[in-house]
Amino acid sequence: MKNLFIQKNQGFTIIETLVAVAILMISIAGPLTIAHKGLLTAIQTKDQVTASYLAQDAMEYVKNKRDNNLISGIGWLSGFNTCLSNSYCSVDTISGSITGSNCSGNCRLYKDNNGYDHSSSNTPTPFFRYFYIIPKGGSEATLVVEVSWNSGTIQNLVSYKSEIF
Repeated sequence: MKNLFIQKNQGFTIIETLVAVAILMISIAGPLTIAHKGLLTAIQTKDQVTASYLAQDAMEYVKNKRDNNLISGIGWLSGFNTCLSNSYCSVDTISGSITGSNCSGNCRLYKDNNGYDHSSSNTPTPFFRYFYIIPKGGSEATLVVEVSWNSGTIQNLVSYKSEIF
């Protein structure tokens, strides 16, 4: 008796295989793209938070120095003469030093186990921190602290202003 059920070995055609591979690639590429963008956003946010803390650190240091000047009975802006009227100064809150106008708005911060400072013997960071004081007359001034950094080709800036009396 003759077998009426003849089975042919049929495989997938090249078109079916290519379509299956394309669907697989799209299903994998979507989540990877989302994860990549999330990682970039997390890095950018971390840098922005760090810059914000660095700016707050410098602002609090300058205000504390101003308060100590007042308590000591010397001029409240004593030690800040080179930082007046948009003349950039750097502040190293670890060593307690303020560097005058040689900073020129390009005050790179370096990091070691103690924190951020201006010692080039430590690990360089992408952050640049500087401040200046704008006198308004009498015993009033505006303190401006800026921290800048690059993320690829994008220039970022965190700027804090405070009225000091």
